[in-house]
Amino acid sequence: MCALLVSLVLLASCIKEDYTDCERCTLTFSYTGDVSYDIFPQHITSVSLYVFDANNRLVQTKLVEQNDLNAFQGTKLNLEPGDYHIVGIGNQYENTIVENIPSGDMSQIIFRHPNTNGDGVVEGNDPLYLGILDITIPEDYWYEDDVPFRSSHLKVSYTVKGYVNPNATPEASASRAGSGYLELRVKNLLPQTDFNNRAHGDKVTYDPVLGLNMENGDHEGYFNIMRHAKDSDVEFELVDKASGEVVHTLALADFLKEFTQIDVTMQEVLIPIVVEFKNIGVTVTIPDWMINDVKPGYGNN
Repeated sequence: MCALLVSLVLLASCIKEDYTDCERCTLTFSYTGDVSYDIFPQHITSVSLYVFDANNRLVQTKLVEQNDLNAFQGTKLNLEPGDYHIVGIGNQYENTIVENIPSGDMSQIIFRHPNTNGDGVVEGNDPLYLGILDITIPEDYWYEDDVPFRSSHLKVSYTVKGYVNPNATPEASASRAGSGYLELRVKNLLPQTDFNNRAHGDKVTYDPVLGLNMENGDHEGYFNIMRHAKDSDVEFELVDKASGEVVHTLALADFLKEFTQIDVTMQEVLIPIVVEFKNIGVTVTIPDWMINDVKPGYGNN
């Protein structure tokens, strides 16, 4: 009964001319990716909302989690009349931190993996998205608008086939069978993205996990990086764990130049690299499902 009375009081105050206690701003979220219809629920499961005033000062933050998004794909805000800049980060989880918010400069406010400053290993980024919208809350009526999101990451799959370490003893090979014989280093990566959705910063190295598929002997890794141009100097370096020897290197720019069906300017991009060791040498290709234009069973985020 008390809750009902409180609700009625709040409703009455919103009906009157005093909108102080009203969430008069309703924002919906959308993401169309590379299609003409909304695919937000398939890719974004939480939104960290940052609201800046006309002077780019942070005035409100709000976390909209998956259960809330399932009920309503958006949120309501209580904002005074005026101009605002809305920024939403999709999928900001434990692998993402936001820095420099007090600067008020959207090119200086950045989100990144917490370990890219050298404090630890970076295996990859969260599957990040960014939504940006400028709004004006009127004096005397309700406001509704949509925040469109764009991708802030590239997906990468890296598969190694047929690798046999010629210097490893049977005992050493057996001891490493669970975790694999190889390590992957991804060099010259841009570590951060700003609130204008631009990746930049001093380049770093990621160390994605390469697991050993016990059924077929392949080494496999799946991870995300920030968005990079096709002519970036990102390099994949494959290292034998036992000897520390670099057994293969691949420049991303060369790979994208050869396999033109991978367009990193699109919103939903998977870079699927297959490195195969054969008697005649090492070949680099793409998976059969991409050659045959068949959608894979992973990579939705």
